[in-house]
Amino acid sequence: MEQIKTEKGYFITATVFEAKGSRTILLISSATGVKQSYYKRFSEYVAATGITVITFDYSGIGHSLTGAIKDNNNQASDWGKIDLEAMLQYVKEHYPGSKINIMGHSIGGQLIGLSKSAVDASKIILVAAQTGYWKFWTGFRRYRMWANWNILFPALVYTFGYMPSKKLMGMENLPKHVARQWCKWCMDPNYLFGSTPEADLYFNRITAPLTSISIDDDTFAPIQNVDWLTGQYSGAAVTRIHLNPGDFDRKSIGHFGIFQEPSRTRIWEVLLREIER
Repeated sequence: MEQIKTEKGYFITATVFEAKGSRTILLISSATGVKQSYYKRFSEYVAATGITVITFDYSGIGHSLTGAIKDNNNQASDWGKIDLEAMLQYVKEHYPGSKINIMGHSIGGQLIGLSKSAVDASKIILVAAQTGYWKFWTGFRRYRMWANWNILFPALVYTFGYMPSKKLMGMENLPKHVARQWCKWCMDPNYLFGSTPEADLYFNRITAPLTSISIDDDTFAPIQNVDWLTGQYSGAAVTRIHLNPGDFDRKSIGHFGIFQEPSRTRIWEVLLREIER
């Protein structure tokens, strides 16, 4: 594992899946509260085709958690502005002249537009990357989202000093300011754009070809949520792909199944084709 120093002075931990002679680097930006190890088998699969893959943990997550999580004061936006930016600088330094492809899963696809060096990417692949604004959901789920952002999550953060999402949702626990900013974004119709200074937004400055993938049975990222975020990358030439489990002889894929082993035989081929294209 590599220790990458950020501009704020703290370190984040990365793993390099080296493919000898590779001239393309795939940098994977993880979903909220998901450790980089979740993408290990997919990374090995891609590296075996001749593409070097790099994964990393955001500050406060997995191997990038140092000390007590209560003491971590980073926000969700820092994961893109500071952590992802540090990783892109690392790639530029250690793999000069290589093409940089960025794959963002869920919030990882949101954070790409907060990193100033993302404008230098050769390709962007968004996987189930979406807005979390609560009104994009319908029926009971809409009001459950409202209750999460306004009642449940704030109460848990206040009580524990961090978001105990490992017990609640099976995700990694989140630093308090990450959870609070996430709640704020999800109550704003403009999501993160509503509270982020224009100078810190790089979405419309990214001109690399972009593939955005949605999943039919993904309740965390319904297709309209994915379309909304994809539209924020207004300077990119966009390819949209919508995956239906039945087309792959699967009963379900969901928000996280796309990177799990059952997806290897056919779905990973779709992702690899987009990385290489």
